[in-house]
Amino acid sequence: MTNHLVFPIPIMEDRIESDLEQYVTELSKGDEGVIHSNRGGYQSKHFSKPEKEFQDLWEKIEEKINEYHKFCRLKGHVQIVEWWFNINYKGGMNREHAHPNSIHSGVYYIKTSENCGNLCFPHPNQTLMWGWGNLQEENNIFNCGMVSFSPLKDSLFMFPSWCPHSVDTNQSDEPRISLSFNTGLKQ
Repeated sequence: MTNHLVFPIPIMEDRIESDLEQYVTELSKGDEGVIHSNRGGYQSKHFSKPEKEFQDLWEKIEEKINEYHKFCRLKGHVQIVEWWFNINYKGGMNREHAHPNSIHSGVYYIKTSENCGNLCFPHPNQTLMWGWGNLQEENNIFNCGMVSFSPLKDSLFMFPSWCPHSVDTNQSDEPRISLSFNTGLKQ
């Protein structure tokens, strides 16, 4: 018998050290933010170029996202076209969404704590559960309806922008602080 794994979704995790907690906290005090997928938290305006406080991190993430792009065997080079900061206080979460008009997206965790909410990726074919929902002997990459990752400080997750994702409710007394980004082809 020959087995074929078709249509896998590349989700990559890496680590980059930085310390932007104070910067994001101060930013949130002077800005009312925007509401997109966030519920019960703060989301900053979108930045289309790096500011001096996060120039180094911007460049390091661009380097990592180009490694991811190459791993996916895609042509050209990509660059960050926008990024924004998120603070999810206790009870805050991000509902399921995707990132249209982008090639790859990602999230970088600036501050985390235990029970601050997992990053979740539902199976893109939601009809999977119609037939297999109660048949799993054990959840695995072939039959599960959701994969989730517990975020750690300095974790970077990269994924296709079309891939739906959400972030569970922060049940910690500490805020979860992250940044999210979208990419486009470098001209």
